[in-house]
Order: sequence, then C-alpha cells, then structure tokens
Amino acid sequence: MFSMIITPKPDDFEVQSLTRAFELRGYKVKYFIPSISKVRIGIDQFQKQFEELDPYGALVRGFGVAPTQKIFFRLDLLNAIEEYGIKLINSRESLEIASDKFLTSVFLERYKIPTPKTIVCENPIDALDSFEDLGGDIVLKPLYGSKGIGVTRISDRGFAENVFYSLGQLNEIFYLQEFVEHSNRDIRIIVLGKKAIAGMYRVSDNWKTNVAAGARVEPLELTKELTELAIKAAEITKTEIAGVDIVETANGLQVLEVNSIPGFKALQKVTDINIANEIVSYFLDNVKV
Repeated sequence: MFSMIITPKPDDFEVQSLTRAFELRGYKVKYFIPSISKVRIGIDQFQKQFEELDPYGALVRGFGVAPTQKIFFRLDLLNAIEEYGIKLINSRESLEIASDKFLTSVFLERYKIPTPKTIVCENPIDALDSFEDLGGDIVLKPLYGSKGIGVTRISDRGFAENVFYSLGQLNEIFYLQEFVEHSNRDIRIIVLGKKAIAGMYRVSDNWKTNVAAGARVEPLELTKELTELAIKAAEITKTEIAGVDIVETANGLQVLEVNSIPGFKALQKVTDINIANEIVSYFLDNVKV
C-alpha cells in the first residue's frame, strides 16, 4: 500500500512526521512536488499520470511560495487532480480560501464569526484613507504568506504614507487590519473535521506572536467556546485539516486566520496528542483506501 503527500518540501518536519505515521501503518509514501511537475496533455491521459501515485487520495501539505502565474498553475493542477476523482485533503477550494487572507476575511464576516475590522484595496490613496478609518493603528499583511513574514504594524501616518506609496509602485494589494490589543498572546487550535484536537498559547515579548518570530508556546485547555469557534471557522472555509488562529480581546474572542496547511512542530511540544498520527488517521478515514 502507498499514499501520496503533495508538498513543496518533503524534508519539512511536519511532512516527515506524517510520513512516519503512514509508514507505521504499512504505507509507503510518495511525494508529489508541484514545482517539478510536468503535465502531459494529448500524450498520456492526465489520469494515468496520477494513478501511478495514488488513485484514491492525497494529503496536501502546500504548493509553495511562487509568483502569481505559478500559484494559479499549481491551484489548477490541484483542480485537475480532483477532476479525475482523486480526493485531496485539504481540497483545492480550501487552499484557495484559507491561503488568501482576503477571502478568509470575507467568509468569516459572511458567517458572522468575530474577526478584526479589515479593509482591502489596490490604491495607495485609498489605503491611506483606510489607515485613518481603522483608527490610525493597523497591521499591514500580505494576502498570501505565513509565519508572520511581511506583517507590519503601522501607527504613524507619515510612515504609513511612505510605505503605501512605495508598495503602490510595486502593484501590491493593501490588506489592512485594525490592530487589536491582545496582551502579546494568541491561540492556535488544530481542527480535524468536526473535532478540535489540540491547542496552544503563543506568547511573545511584543505584539507579533508567530513562533517563527520568537514567540514561546504554552499549553492550552480547550474550552467549549474555543472549540466551537475553531470548528465553525474551519467548516465555513471548507478546511478539513485546519490551524485556527484566535485572539482574546476586550470584546471577546476573534478569529484572525484559518490555515489550510497548519504547522504543528511547536504545538507538539505542549501536547501529549500525537498530531501527525491524528492527521493520518483522519485522512485514511476520509478517503477510499
């Protein structure tokens, strides 16, 4: 028996942990790396190119950071795989929603999940007006990205003007979110289907709480409120395997993001639950094997 993991980086901690979990069940793992894929159309049937890997399903662990045309190609590739009946977890639709902060925000608002006020635009003049509309203290984020890379807090109008006009010259999109006071702490919860399996606090010495930026992790007890909020956020973004980021604010819990390729290396340090094992179990239970 074998299984397929779609990943840009087979050597990642999470991918290797999942590989070991598959192997303990007697599965041989094959990796499909989007950046080196070559699709033959009118030469070999598209379906045959993937049947030799896995005719049933694949566990998706990302498609890599790339320029726009390559991102669209890789999403198209996932769409094509699904068209031939191979189930992806997470699906192409999930990756399209959860990997895009704008779409995630839209879905959160649409289904009345509390989330910070956000404005998205293309024009730097509109961005500067939005800076004021959001209270003059905002977090500027790239539409695509993870680990806090490119995320900047701006609370000075002059600095905002310089940043916005510079980014405007690069044809960037402005995703602006009000800064929400959160005591330098947020929450990450891993959701599998309709179950929240584990969570952690991420605590920092400053407002940025990404582990990659130096935040430390602490254990978290999953309350009913946290569990229900995380599951709902994952469900409405169509994300079966999700990492849901939540902040505790003066106005209650708010969802910041839903991650469709959640890392779990840091979380594994503060939970006794074998996260890779749980993910593989969920995957095998939900594809034809």
